[in-house]
Amino acid sequence: MNLKLLTVIERKHLATFGKRLGIAYVVACLFLWIGQRRLMFYPHRELVAVPSSSPWNMPYREIVIPTASGKLKGWWIPADARRVRNSTPPVVLFLGGAGGNKSHYLDRVEGLRQLGVSLLLFDYQGYGESRGDFPSETQLYKDGQAAWNYLTQQQKIPPQQIFLYGESLGGAIALDLALKHQQAAGLIVQSSFTSMKDMARWKGFGWVFPVDIIVNQKFDSIAKVRSLQIPVLFVHGTTDEVVPFYMGQRLFAAAPSPKYLHVVPEAGHTKLLRPGKQSYVKAIQ
Repeated sequence: MNLKLLTVIERKHLATFGKRLGIAYVVACLFLWIGQRRLMFYPHRELVAVPSSSPWNMPYREIVIPTASGKLKGWWIPADARRVRNSTPPVVLFLGGAGGNKSHYLDRVEGLRQLGVSLLLFDYQGYGESRGDFPSETQLYKDGQAAWNYLTQQQKIPPQQIFLYGESLGGAIALDLALKHQQAAGLIVQSSFTSMKDMARWKGFGWVFPVDIIVNQKFDSIAKVRSLQIPVLFVHGTTDEVVPFYMGQRLFAAAPSPKYLHVVPEAGHTKLLRPGKQSYVKAIQ
């Protein structure tokens, strides 16, 4: 009798534990659904430098880009006159990644400026000097569009003169923008991923959570890249610790021609301009 009673009690405890575990799992899924933007975006408000700071020493002009919900703050960095090959140098619209702000990309910007191009670099809403709500996929696409409008409508720069450059998360934003403006000169996608769902699986979330359901900030580049109609260059380091190299390979494989994949051996996520890695700039040229 005591044994039977003990068995009943154990079953009740197991059932209670199972219910609590199920509730905890559902709560965790809801947390990831609601709070995933906080896990994806890492905006920094404080600028660490300006283009004229040493060692970059680049001239620049502060600009304001109007949007429907606020204003974006950016830098216009003119081409180095010593490197310009014609009277109308190309313009690179630089789209940064999920972390930091525009001041964290000056190494790459200075490297690009060596090619005789002008650059527009700006903060998304919620980043750096740009006010606004915490970032979201939809808002970032709108910010990229606002920067494009600034160049083509306010500065009257022909679309055929503009190259879209996206680093990491910015690669997904640049790709989305390229699909909307197929008259752009070209697209450069550096160290970017196939989709946010694939990133979640790569980080191990797929073993525990239904990422196909939970991920609502999709950044589905692998689905979009097949529709490109402009030249595209993919750049990726083989030892990228943030976005695995194979994702760059998959994007390249899915993209239509003309396309090119430039592999930087033993380079990480952002350290593509280290000594011996200057082929990165040459490939862009």
